[in-house]
Amino acid sequence: MTLFSRLLYSAIAGALLLASILLMAVAISRTFTGFWTGEGALDTMLDGIGLVIIAVAVADVGKFLFEEEVIADRELRRPAEARGSLTKFMTIIIVALSLESLVLITKASRDKPADILFPALLMLVAVAALVGLGLFQKLSQHATAAIPDDVGDDEGESTPGSPAKGKLQRPKRRAAEA
Repeated sequence: MTLFSRLLYSAIAGALLLASILLMAVAISRTFTGFWTGEGALDTMLDGIGLVIIAVAVADVGKFLFEEEVIADRELRRPAEARGSLTKFMTIIIVALSLESLVLITKASRDKPADILFPALLMLVAVAALVGLGLFQKLSQHATAAIPDDVGDDEGESTPGSPAKGKLQRPKRRAAEA
């Protein structure tokens, strides 16, 4: 990876971390202001929790970018690497969606129970994303098992007894399946 790319991703990750810290500060400030003035303390606390959830998700995305693009310094050449990265990223999004929908359900049930439809749909989206991630994991499991670890590596030759580069091998069957 070039120095420019590393600097760019470091700056992006730093900006996301700074935005996360600012969101946390706003959440704490609003919550304390709500408690001191006595105006809607529970509502301001729920708003603060929502902001903290968003701040954590933003910080996690920044951390993810920094780890994947700066520290790891690799291109996603193997299916297992791509699968792991996508799983990490989607997990961040799913957790944030789930927590935010819980906060919104709590707020809607207190204010206007008729407004609970949007938060319930948001929870349904989070569940659908989780099911989709599980389906992706299941379907991609065989693809990652079929491709040897040295595919895409430019370093070294394959060792005797291991499959040649670029050749697919069938996944080994478990004893129970045989």
